[in-house]
Amino acid sequence: MRLIKILSCRPVKAFIICIISFTIIWFGMVFGPDENSVEAKVFERLTFYTKSMPQYLFDDQITSEPRKVIVNGNTSYLTVGKSKDDISKILNFYAKRYPPQPVGKIDDAILKKVNDRKLKQCMINMNEVLECMSESQHFRMERDDFGFFGAIEFHNADLTLGSEKFVEKYEKAMTTGEFGKIGTGRIVIALKNPGTQDTRIINLWTDRDFNLKNFLPDTKGDMGGKDIPGVPRYPGSRRLLAIEQENTLTYDTLVSYEGGGGVVGNILFYHSRMEDAGWKTDPIFEKVILEQSMENFMFYTRKGRECTIHIQEDENTGKIVTTITNREMKNS
Repeated sequence: MRLIKILSCRPVKAFIICIISFTIIWFGMVFGPDENSVEAKVFERLTFYTKSMPQYLFDDQITSEPRKVIVNGNTSYLTVGKSKDDISKILNFYAKRYPPQPVGKIDDAILKKVNDRKLKQCMINMNEVLECMSESQHFRMERDDFGFFGAIEFHNADLTLGSEKFVEKYEKAMTTGEFGKIGTGRIVIALKNPGTQDTRIINLWTDRDFNLKNFLPDTKGDMGGKDIPGVPRYPGSRRLLAIEQENTLTYDTLVSYEGGGGVVGNILFYHSRMEDAGWKTDPIFEKVILEQSMENFMFYTRKGRECTIHIQEDENTGKIVTTITNREMKNS
């Protein structure tokens, strides 16, 4: 009966919380355009993002040792493996490994006791969402050369979605952003190698420090994470993405910014400011860049460190996107 009291005070909010619990579907909606199907657009973006990930994240090696990766201030881990199995069989394996969470329902007996029409309709709508969640807790896409599986593994395997305890936990997480205290987000990416017919399997999962607010801009427009020490930042730009990873021999970082100033203006800025900060260009690399007319791609070195800067204009927004990678040797 306490659940009814919660709903009667905040019926709309409680309903929103239950919808947000359907996190994987929410993810698809975020990436889906108004036109075309959500699945198609999500697939396009995931394929592009996965295949354009920095190679240092994988090093083309198999590793069962989890690699720690910090994304926008959130700790996550990944392992890389290979299999001869096809993508469908691989995704089926993980679907069984992470079974759906039990789903509850607001009892018909309770519904009959509710006299408030709006509250009753809200509870009926909640039941419809919960019924959908009982069969759709996994997010899955599958193509001939690419597969994606997403799920939430709750820390409490017996937590019933739709229960009073569930609503209270999600209400708190929505306020603090600390979804890592409730469960672990798990993603499996399967990439078919057309040359060898092997399938690369990338497992990623979040830690208990996962905070959704790190993926929302702060008052300055920056996403969570931090800038690369010793590397200047174009005035007025905002941080979109920050990835840090500690490898066996190196520390690797990738940061992406969005701002104005034009491509040429940004290139001139970095050429000037990087030199002032003690970075050196590589004559051989500079010669190749000029020959291939790739002035928007820069490479610098400093004691024990290598830094690349790629500047391009977003054709949709006209804004300048600058992606900076930094590799630092541990023994430097």
